[in-house]
Amino acid sequence: MDTIIVLSKDFAANESAVVDLKSSGFVNPLRALTFQNKTGQSAKFLWQGDTVYNRDKAGYFKEVNNDLGVKVSHYEGFITITNGGGEQYLEGELKL
Repeated sequence: MDTIIVLSKDFAANESAVVDLKSSGFVNPLRALTFQNKTGQSAKFLWQGDTVYNRDKAGYFKEVNNDLGVKVSHYEGFITITNGGGEQYLEGELKL
């Protein structure tokens, strides 16, 4: 299983960032998205693909655990990461 760092950023409170997975070729098969801050807290989201239409880009990241208050949304190969209520450094890894 390959792991790629897709985000490494200092976030302000409630700040968002968009990551383009499509241009990087990381659309399918997606497995999990994990985030960690400098204090060791983490968040994990598992990929839930669209099995009905079997489209590469269709699906969402389901929250498994989230100590960081991070929100993740996915739209056709792009993910938007929104930080919680406090400033923090986040590093995000995508498992393929």
